[in-house]
Amino acid sequence: MTPFYPIWRTITGGACCWIYTPMQRSLNVISGYLPCPNTLGDAQQTYWLLEALSEAGIQVHLFTFCDQDTTLDTANNPTINATRHPQLFKICRAVTTYTINKGHRNFSFSAPYATGKFLNQALIQNLAANNFPILIEGMGPSGLALSKDLEHRKIWVRILNYAPNYFRYLQERSIAPLKKLFYQRETILSKRVLKKINQRVSWITTSGADKKNLEDLFLNGNIQILAPFASSSNNISSKTGLGNYCLFQGNLSDAATHKTARWLLTHVFHNLKVPFVITGSNPTPSLVALAHKQPHTCIVANPSSAERQDMIEKAQIIIQPSFIKEVADEALLEGIKKGRHCLTNSKTTSSHLGTCYHQGASANAFQEIIVQLYHHPFSEEEIDTRKKLIATEKTNQVLAKECVTIIWD
Repeated sequence: MTPFYPIWRTITGGACCWIYTPMQRSLNVISGYLPCPNTLGDAQQTYWLLEALSEAGIQVHLFTFCDQDTTLDTANNPTINATRHPQLFKICRAVTTYTINKGHRNFSFSAPYATGKFLNQALIQNLAANNFPILIEGMGPSGLALSKDLEHRKIWVRILNYAPNYFRYLQERSIAPLKKLFYQRETILSKRVLKKINQRVSWITTSGADKKNLEDLFLNGNIQILAPFASSSNNISSKTGLGNYCLFQGNLSDAATHKTARWLLTHVFHNLKVPFVITGSNPTPSLVALAHKQPHTCIVANPSSAERQDMIEKAQIIIQPSFIKEVADEALLEGIKKGRHCLTNSKTTSSHLGTCYHQGASANAFQEIIVQLYHHPFSEEEIDTRKKLIATEKTNQVLAKECVTIIWD
């Protein structure tokens, strides 16, 4: 039953009456990174969630984190500057930002560093000041659920990446012994903290594979599947004919995305003389140097939304391997909607969109597929196939209704 509350009393002929209206639902959303539609990865996924919930009439109170050098105000709990990020204030009732903890103070023998950097007592106090349900985006900030101040609250955690798999991938791709040891430690501790958090929260996963991972880890728990949100437009805008280069895009400040970009440069395009462009946010100086080491590879850092869309449109092959997610990720789906040929690694979880992209099991396989596709014009028939398959995807409006049902029913 929909709750109601009185908005005011009128007096007519000496009689009093109350006018009732449906109660506005409010939700606390915690994101480890500033949600932005132009940044691929978890931040983009969270932005689309917020946008859809806002359109569904949910008042969102967003609590998010920034690096210290990008914090927008100097107060302890600053409200983010509306002129710098107007899109967030259009879809959120309030936006508050906190500084990510860095350094040795986050070290713990019982919890991963990845959760310690988001522990913030001021945030916990602000959450305790209301009684709205809490949705935590990703495992990073989920350690907040263990606070005694929140032990009686209704808390959901939406798993965007299964953390043990994420850190295992980083361990396998790291060369330095200390980094390997660090990521091995994070893998072990992330499993332990997930088990602790399971006693206090309910879970939302974006795929059946992640749900199975949690079920195998917990042997119980309240776990719901909610498909990933996507760009509000499901239109296919791919161009026919030939493009000019191969393109990889992503949040390059993310450690796993950084290592994937390096893998492409050192194992696929090191001896494949095909133009290759990497684009994304905040690449490290070492990645920039590596990308410009050869004349046929380059990197474009921090493109605007319009620039990024233009690069996708002009590419011949969108190359989006993801060695952590077992299904097509956001960047690959964007390539399907806006780009020509798409290439990713082999996925263990089948998708009805599988006919929209090519899959390679190794660096050699990637090279062979790239050679085959680089001079192969993209056709109207392929665009029609994508349109028919994308039309069967759930819209963000449908997903928002499912999210509301999960949290409030």
